[in-house]
Amino acid sequence: MRITVKVLADYMLSSALRQRTLVRDSKFPKLKDGKPKPQIVRYSETRAAIRDYHESGNDIAVLLTAVERLTKKRAEHPEKDSGRIDDNVRAIKAYIAHFSKNKFTVLKTPRPIYFYEQVEVSATPDLYVEENGTRKLIKLDFNQQKPKDDAVKIMLKVMYEAAASAQLGVKPKDVVYLDVSRKEQHTGAKLNTSLKKQIDAALATIQDMWVNIKQE
Repeated sequence: MRITVKVLADYMLSSALRQRTLVRDSKFPKLKDGKPKPQIVRYSETRAAIRDYHESGNDIAVLLTAVERLTKKRAEHPEKDSGRIDDNVRAIKAYIAHFSKNKFTVLKTPRPIYFYEQVEVSATPDLYVEENGTRKLIKLDFNQQKPKDDAVKIMLKVMYEAAASAQLGVKPKDVVYLDVSRKEQHTGAKLNTSLKKQIDAALATIQDMWVNIKQE
């Protein structure tokens, strides 16, 4: 039984009907004919450009070239995914404006897992970096809609606990959620045992639901 940290946060803050849909989609990532369910990774170009940017030693030309490439793509094929392309251009420009001065050395991305009995929560960061000798796990958010504070707290907590289990040597304050659109940075809290209990309770319910839920 495996879900993502984003799905867990959504689950914990959703209605019962939405919760069931989230669990079903996690259990059955393919359609009945065996084909993968279509998924749109809306900001894939932005994440790739940011990684390339920091790997290049913060060469701003990398991000500017990504913007040019996306702008050209939209002009040449205005009928194809123009809204998603515009969102990526906006996100890259926001990163340039607010976070491009971060001196990150990109490290090989780990894939920490938060375990609860038979459920695994994937807590892979968007970036695993070193900054001024400190290693950090970073989750990137480019959405125009402000994330829910509780969702951010859940994701940071799970990412930290997973990193601690994997012995990555990352402190709570070094688990970072970058809300790029609002130029806000959130970090994890060390304790908050009550939140961990809530997370485990939610995972216990997911485990029970998983067994009985059917593909539709």
